[in-house]
Amino acid sequence: MSDRRSRPGTGVIVLRGRMLAVLILALVLAAGLLGVLPPTAARAADGDGIQVLITKMTPVAKAGGSVTIEGRVLNTGSRAIDSMEVAVRLRTSEPLFRSGIGSPEDAQSTGTLLRTPKPVVVHNLAPGPGAAQPWTFTFPADPLGLNAAGAYPLGIEARTGGKTIGAARTFLPWIPKNGLKNVQNLRVATVWPLVDRPHRDGTTLGDEAQTPVFRDDGLAAQFAPGGRLYDLVNIGTGMKVDWAIDPELVDSAAEMTGGYRVAPPGSLDPDKPKKSRDGKPPSEEDTAKATPNQTTNTLAGGGGQVAAGWLDRLKAGLGTQPVIALPYADTDLAAVAHALEAGRADLRPQLSEALAESATVMQRTLARPVRTDVAWPAGGALDSSIVQLASGSGASTVIASGASLAPTKEPRVTPSATSALPGADKGTALVTDPDIDKILATDAKAPGQGVLTTQQLLAELLTIVLQEPSASRSLLIAPPRTMDAALANVLKDVLNASADWTRSSTLAELAAEPAPLPARKLAGYPKAVRASEPSLQYLSETDNLVRSMQTFASILTRPERVTGPFNPALLRLLSTEWRGDPQGMDRYRLGVTRGLRELQSLVYIIRRTGVTLSGDEGNIPVTVVNNLQQPVTVRIAVGSHQPNRLKLGDPITVTVPDGRRREVPISAKSAANGKVMVDVQLLTPDGRAVRPPESFFVNTTTIDALTRWIIGGLAFLLAVFSLRAFLRKRREAALAGDTNDEDGEDGDDTPSHAGFPEEPGSDAIRPASGWPPAHFAGPYAGGNGPPDPADPHGHTPSRSTTDRPE
Repeated sequence: MSDRRSRPGTGVIVLRGRMLAVLILALVLAAGLLGVLPPTAARAADGDGIQVLITKMTPVAKAGGSVTIEGRVLNTGSRAIDSMEVAVRLRTSEPLFRSGIGSPEDAQSTGTLLRTPKPVVVHNLAPGPGAAQPWTFTFPADPLGLNAAGAYPLGIEARTGGKTIGAARTFLPWIPKNGLKNVQNLRVATVWPLVDRPHRDGTTLGDEAQTPVFRDDGLAAQFAPGGRLYDLVNIGTGMKVDWAIDPELVDSAAEMTGGYRVAPPGSLDPDKPKKSRDGKPPSEEDTAKATPNQTTNTLAGGGGQVAAGWLDRLKAGLGTQPVIALPYADTDLAAVAHALEAGRADLRPQLSEALAESATVMQRTLARPVRTDVAWPAGGALDSSIVQLASGSGASTVIASGASLAPTKEPRVTPSATSALPGADKGTALVTDPDIDKILATDAKAPGQGVLTTQQLLAELLTIVLQEPSASRSLLIAPPRTMDAALANVLKDVLNASADWTRSSTLAELAAEPAPLPARKLAGYPKAVRASEPSLQYLSETDNLVRSMQTFASILTRPERVTGPFNPALLRLLSTEWRGDPQGMDRYRLGVTRGLRELQSLVYIIRRTGVTLSGDEGNIPVTVVNNLQQPVTVRIAVGSHQPNRLKLGDPITVTVPDGRRREVPISAKSAANGKVMVDVQLLTPDGRAVRPPESFFVNTTTIDALTRWIIGGLAFLLAVFSLRAFLRKRREAALAGDTNDEDGEDGDDTPSHAGFPEEPGSDAIRPASGWPPAHFAGPYAGGNGPPDPADPHGHTPSRSTTDRPE
């Protein structure tokens, strides 16, 4: 073994040198390659690019027919492109399987560029969307050489110098002559959601009609022509679909038709507390006397007519199609189930109330029968707790996602939509297809995306049918709840274009069929769906707010004036439409909380700093204020922190008229002197706390028995000494009278000028000049005691007792 050792760091230096040489060589080669590329391709590599958009396309190619494809090409780079051609690439050898539809780029690598139709040449394409160049291809379908029915990958490519610099990939469904004669139609049931986020809370005007106050006027734009809800009704009219309607939406539309107000922007912002004129936060009593909403601080809603027109169009558009009434405000089933499972809140009563309110509202607004036995959790995601809640709430059908209910065995073909509901004794699950769900999640409003989505859905439906043409199968399409008009148009086009191999059905028809094999099982709950769920803290606070409202309503003589607007507002707190908008959800909850707290603050006990109790027994006055527009019946309970020193009477139940205050005496018995802390609390008649207790000190001045004996003894001695002094003075006066009689003078010592005129020449003693002073008016003005502080000059008020003659 050699004793030589390499120096530290020598190997690292050699390695770094080799890496540097390789890097330099790579840069040189790259520069050489760039030099031989065409100029346009080089510019594209520098950041220039082409976007190809398909704006219109013949959805299905049929034997004997033709195909038309329209679109435009955009230069998304920063430099103009001198010349390029737009051509059609199509693979004609064989149709795709379902696995190939998800990756059309791979399938199109084997396609060929069509020379019929001829490529379209575009010159001088300037950058920017305003310089987009249109293109159109129209060609007969038969010469394409397509054989078997199916979906063929098609692309529109922008090319220059033999290189593709932009492309749009899609599919061309092909139906040969007599190609679908012996094929069983695929039964397709489609859910047509009609929902929106809540736009009103429990705030109303104080008038007798309780005019609703909306948080914004967003629904007016939605109901008007061009609005999302307006378009959904127009597009869905005449289609065979199951309308899934949130009753809260039609209820809000009906409220708008009767007149409504709108809170100005920012006025309902819970992050901006009200302030008094001096800029300081108002006291609790000032806040209690404030009216939350008035005509003067709200705006007139302008959507009454468009709401009425929308309701009329909805009633006409529904026709005889089935209507699924979601729970009022579209209650988030998963959130309710998970809060119950975690033991944080039991919101099942609110779910039951939402179901009952749903049927009532739909009958009142639409005057037609609806289904209330269909459960649709957010995203169709299921777990065992959601299944149990839905089954326990009376749901016979549950709309589920294929990602949540996977087949127990790998299916040979796409399974049907109908399935038994795992974990439930009864009930049917109607399951969507996971791949189609992903397609529906794309933004169909994006430029050119509507056509691509339509063609991909058509390819999926045709491929599903051709997997087993002789088998009778079903499919459920459940788009996102907040489906827009672009996606609605896509679904309508798909159902119309696929009429040769599909048949529109209803959820009831699918659920009536027996569940085929293979069976399905619950998969793991999707993380993305869980992440959008309201937090357990939010659900717990919602539960507390519900209890607080119920407590407050129990003291009212007309509780419907509070429960009428606030019960629906509390149900809106659990709406599925809050998913994806946590800030809006929290702000809405804080707004509802503030509105309820403002009402609760109108009934309170006047705060005291202290009360003095003289003697062993007495009363502690408690004043209850009711600034509501209706009488309240409350229970006043006073508790002592030291019952051994201060014992208080039993709670008293009183009724306080509207806009009045009432003083309630609470009996108290003291056993010792000193200060004792007392809690006064406002309760419901059955003993539930309405507000937190008010605390103050009671100062007792009790006199014990020993003190009373001492005071009594002193009083007795004082009386004895006073009697003795009186008797002594009387005896002395008697002795003085006897002496005067002996001198021959009468006993009248009244001065001669007192009440009699002076005799001339008398020498009586006169008072000094200037007496009495000018400002002296006797002991007290008016003869009624000390001067009144409000009348320091001693004037006798009119109608006083001194105005009467003596």
